[in-house]
Amino acid sequence: MTDEPTIRIYDPRGHVFAQERTLAKRPASLAGLRPGILENRKPNVRLLLTSMVEAMRAEVDLGEVVIEDKPIAGPPSRRNMERLRDCDFVLVGSAD
Repeated sequence: MTDEPTIRIYDPRGHVFAQERTLAKRPASLAGLRPGILENRKPNVRLLLTSMVEAMRAEVDLGEVVIEDKPIAGPPSRRNMERLRDCDFVLVGSAD
């Protein structure tokens, strides 16, 4: 047994899990589609994302928008994700 100090090295990545997915098919047009917004409760993010939807509305006829939120650090609730499932596309963003 020695009195030499021991250095432990930890892998900072933790348990890496990656799953390959294919990209969603892109619609030919946004006309008639129902937009969703998932915002992270940071200042101005709701304003930014709703402004983007309104700018899209000036170009195409969109359905009713669904707005949900999530914690700044963490995933959205299952309830919020279920509500967003009815949307054809979802804008996700962060702002300060």
